[in-house]
Amino acid sequence: MTRRKSLARREPSGKVKRAPPDLPSPTEVSRLRDAALSGLKDAIWGSMLGQIYLRGKISGAQFAAGKRWADLARNYSLACQSPKEARSGNLNPAGGEPADPDSPQGLREAQQQAYTKHQYIAANAILHHAGEPARRAVMATCEHGMAPDGHDGLENLKVGLSALAAFWSERRR
Repeated sequence: MTRRKSLARREPSGKVKRAPPDLPSPTEVSRLRDAALSGLKDAIWGSMLGQIYLRGKISGAQFAAGKRWADLARNYSLACQSPKEARSGNLNPAGGEPADPDSPQGLREAQQQAYTKHQYIAANAILHHAGEPARRAVMATCEHGMAPDGHDGLENLKVGLSALAAFWSERRR
C-alpha cells in the first residue's frame, strides 16, 4: 500500500509549492498607492480624515475644518490636563516642570489655554447646533480616527464639518 500524499498545492512536477512571500495587506497597498499617486508624505494622509479626503468624499474646506477640530480637541485636552494615553516609559526624559503661573511665560501659557478652551467651547456649540449625530461623527472621525458608519455616518460627518468650516470662515472676516 502506498503512502497518501498531503493535500498541499503542488507544482506540475509533483513537488510541494513553497508558501508565497509575505505580502502587505490590500488596505495597506491601497493606502500606499493613493499616497504615491497624490505625491503625499505627510502623516495626515494615513488618518481616517485624510483617507476620506483622498477618496473625494469631503471637500477641501471640510478637510481643513476637520484638521483644525482635531488640533483644537487635542490642545483642549492638554489645557484641561486630562489623562494622556498610555505609552511606554521615556528612557531619556528631558525633565523640567511647568512654568510658574506668575512669570511672563506662565501668563502666556495661561492665556493660551484660556483661548483654547474658549475656542473649543464655541466650536462645540456649533457642532451641537448641527445635531448630535453630526457632533458624534466629527468627534469619532477627527479625534479617534474611526471610519464613518455607512452613508448616514458620512453625511453626518459632512454636515458637522461644513458647520465648522462656515463658523471659522465667518470668524476670519
